[in-house]
Amino acid sequence: MADVKLEARENSQKALTFTILAADIEKAYSQKLNKYANDMTFKGFRKGKAPLSFVEHQIGEYVREEVTYDMIDECFSEKIKSLDFADQPLAYARPVIENEESLKPFKKDQDITCTIRYDVFPEVKLGQYTGLSLEVLNSSISDKDIDDEIESLREQNANILTKEGKSEKGDIITIDYCELDENSAPVESTRRNDFTFTIGSSYNQYKIDDDVTGLAVGDEKTITKTYGEDESDSSLRGRTVNLSVKVTKLKERVLPEVDDDFAQDVKEEYKTVADLREGIRKNLAQQMETTEKDEKFMTLFKELKKSCTFTLPESMKDFAIRTEVRNYMRQMGRSAQEIDDMLDRKDPTALYVQAMVSQGAISSLEQQVIIHAIQQQGVIKPSDEDLEKAYEGQIRDDMDEETKERAKKEIRDDLEFSKVPDWLLENNTFTKTGDKLGYKEYMDAFYKKLYEPEEKSEEAPVEEKN
Repeated sequence: MADVKLEARENSQKALTFTILAADIEKAYSQKLNKYANDMTFKGFRKGKAPLSFVEHQIGEYVREEVTYDMIDECFSEKIKSLDFADQPLAYARPVIENEESLKPFKKDQDITCTIRYDVFPEVKLGQYTGLSLEVLNSSISDKDIDDEIESLREQNANILTKEGKSEKGDIITIDYCELDENSAPVESTRRNDFTFTIGSSYNQYKIDDDVTGLAVGDEKTITKTYGEDESDSSLRGRTVNLSVKVTKLKERVLPEVDDDFAQDVKEEYKTVADLREGIRKNLAQQMETTEKDEKFMTLFKELKKSCTFTLPESMKDFAIRTEVRNYMRQMGRSAQEIDDMLDRKDPTALYVQAMVSQGAISSLEQQVIIHAIQQQGVIKPSDEDLEKAYEGQIRDDMDEETKERAKKEIRDDLEFSKVPDWLLENNTFTKTGDKLGYKEYMDAFYKKLYEPEEKSEEAPVEEKN
């Protein structure tokens, strides 16, 4: 192999150009042709007895093409071993021979010069990533948050009892119902018996929560309702319906009193209501602290992304999205092979999941690329104690020294990478602004912020070139 040249291309790609000498090709061609001549049986000849000239006439063009492609693969594989990480192809990317057809047909005694283009890990031009002042939501645990949590616990521990008297919002009602035609005769196809729902939940087709409020067991009622053209249920849209209803059962939720016994029922270690409230406060505070940390990093990442310049190669994006689709669909009982087949044939379910997870997958990938770039700046210096702990169980005595050093480097890189997010939070400033939000309000605001569309700009520094 001679005349090796490496070039940078657009869209996080590199191109490796090299020449395979004709003498090397002819030597490999001769060896392969002789092997086929010895191993194959040709019509009119016993196995291995066909003249070499005859064999070459029959399959020479095929053998030359096979040998040439094998040598291209071998030379490419050998050369990339010596390249730095930034110049190596991504493991899941598929290298492409540029202008491949112009190389054919492969001719005898002719050097082959080819260029192989492939995707590499993106080169990132970092902007400012320390000393930033950023605003986050203002959050605090309030007594109302604790009251709401206790009310939720009461609901979870409610006793369901048969109710005497008239129904109210929150009661569990069971009814028989049937639509009536214009002559007040039952439309049997719409009849349903023992249908149960909670009044006020709207978990019923005809939305008759208010209409059945005040009814007792045994009561019958004809309800007339008119549905607009905007009704979500197409079978009711634009119709006026007469519905015959009979109440067959009525139950109510009886919530437990908030006392020391209730506190102990929730958790044995709680001896009093005060213990319960303090336990709830601590749990909510821990959950909020975790979410606040996530919010800080999310806010910081959006700011970092604005000042960074890099291009995600298509193979990297495709791999990240496909991985997320696999993770999601495995929860549906699908195998990795089945999921890949569904994606390849553009199955509607797989495409729906792909559309659903794509934005999150790309965002996560961008975070990893930026974190990796910051890691490469040498900002994280693990202690010897941290490294020794990380090596435990990973570095074995039966490894040779080269394998050990390679494993240690990988472990060190992983450890450094994992510490970058916390380092970034420590080296930037976050100020709580706006109205103080309780637990539920804060969580709602956080998830709204998490899923809000990112601002798009033609001058956005993170380029996505086709």
